[in-house]
Amino acid sequence: QKSKKEGMFAIDVGCGHGADTLELLKQGWKVLATDAEENGLRLLKESVDKSYKKNLKTAKIPFEEFENAKLKKCDLLNASYCLPFCKPEFFEILWNKISDTIKTGGMFSGQFFGQNDEWAGNKDMTFLKIKKVNELFRDFEVLYFEEKDEDGKTASGDSKHWHVFSVIAEKLA
Repeated sequence: QKSKKEGMFAIDVGCGHGADTLELLKQGWKVLATDAEENGLRLLKESVDKSYKKNLKTAKIPFEEFENAKLKKCDLLNASYCLPFCKPEFFEILWNKISDTIKTGGMFSGQFFGQNDEWAGNKDMTFLKIKKVNELFRDFEVLYFEEKDEDGKTASGDSKHWHVFSVIAEKLA
């Protein structure tokens, strides 16, 4: 019996070392993993089980170059904790490319940082008001939305105040 996800195509934007990519591959997805860092892509390729290699493609695509990337329409676009690291002047272009790349009926999952985030002073990062996040999803049905505005830790264990909007949404048109 074929898995429902077999033949489904996902793009994992800002994949880092590929934790989400590996999970998608295990679930039977074909995945294009993109990141600006060659090192993360190399680590991902080294950690992928041989049986999944045929379903994995990787591409070094910085956010600034996304607009011109030749991307196939996808059933899922995953952007875990990466979009805030897009420079503000490229964010709208990046978002339009993301939205255009998701098939009708396809899904988006990812996070955005809000104005109250501790890093909000960083001019090389994008921080959004809730109204803007809602505007981004005007062509989507939002299935899950969570706002967290709280103290926590970074991946490296440092204390930080997080203001994060997590979204899962289905593309309508």
